[in-house]
Amino acid sequence: MGQTIRGVEWRSFAITAAIAVTFGAVAWVSGLPVPWLLGALFGTATFTLGGVRLAVPPSLKTSAHACIGLILGASIEPETFARASQWPLTLLVLSVGMILVTTATAFYYIRVAGFDRLTATAASLTGGLTNIVAIAIQLGANPPGTVIGQLFRLTSVVVLLPLIYTGWLGTSANVPVVEATRAVAAYNLWILPLAWPAYVLAQKLRLPVPDMMGPLLVSTGFAVMGYGLVLPECLFAMVFIVVGASIGTRFYGLESLTLIRIGGHSAVATLILLLSSAALAYPFSLVAGVPFHVALLAVAPGGVAEIAILATILGVDPVFVTFHQVFRNIVLNAMAPFVLTRLKGKKQFG
Repeated sequence: MGQTIRGVEWRSFAITAAIAVTFGAVAWVSGLPVPWLLGALFGTATFTLGGVRLAVPPSLKTSAHACIGLILGASIEPETFARASQWPLTLLVLSVGMILVTTATAFYYIRVAGFDRLTATAASLTGGLTNIVAIAIQLGANPPGTVIGQLFRLTSVVVLLPLIYTGWLGTSANVPVVEATRAVAAYNLWILPLAWPAYVLAQKLRLPVPDMMGPLLVSTGFAVMGYGLVLPECLFAMVFIVVGASIGTRFYGLESLTLIRIGGHSAVATLILLLSSAALAYPFSLVAGVPFHVALLAVAPGGVAEIAILATILGVDPVFVTFHQVFRNIVLNAMAPFVLTRLKGKKQFG
């Protein structure tokens, strides 16, 4: 075995980086929205489905999440907190909505796809991909059904939302590789080293999503004190590449026939999940007093880090969106072990 980076071989990581950057650059030149994310995702997913083992070191994923936290905190303005009094009611609407959305999706998996209740629920929950999948499989859920269902959900949300928002709102979601008009000295790069101790402290305090929340609180502190942080736009591109590659590499090991058989049902279930989330976004927008497109991103069934960085680059009220995404993630990951344990031992997957 060759040298490794926290368990990932150098060669595997080098190939992954080359594929992600190359496909990201092609997508950027082609003018696609969020090119570095979608390009890296499609490129790595294509190769992993073809049998090439690719990997992103966990430490790099953590670093990307830390950068997302810094970027989010830098976007905070004092008036953001003026609406905080409305959030308890929106959290209630979101909680009820999550139950209804998950139930609708699981119903399809059970009635049409023939999944057992445990696998159907595990494939429908919109919390952390890694945690829920691990718990469900340990309890006896069907691995392909659970993994493919979760992967289709996360991938579909990350791919479709930028396309929908850029077409709907007419905004650009492209991030240039470099911004030649501004010198590096003009950026507040000194804050980057603070991300690691902030992450460690957030872990000790048991904060949710500590790799993102710790750095977010640090940059938020500077923003609240009136010190506006300016971060280089190429940082967005690097974060997108890591996030996209992290999703794409998860397709490794899925057999083609299994992917086609279960993937068809997962695609329909994901469509139900997205339509149900869109329906939830309407009452949510009324209660929160925010435009529908902001509410939709706040309730979108994606990963916290992925939705947070999309909200930032799309300019869709990133703090409001991230707050509700973090809450959704906390509730689902806290409830998942209890819900899945109660479903253990039900009718087996067909």
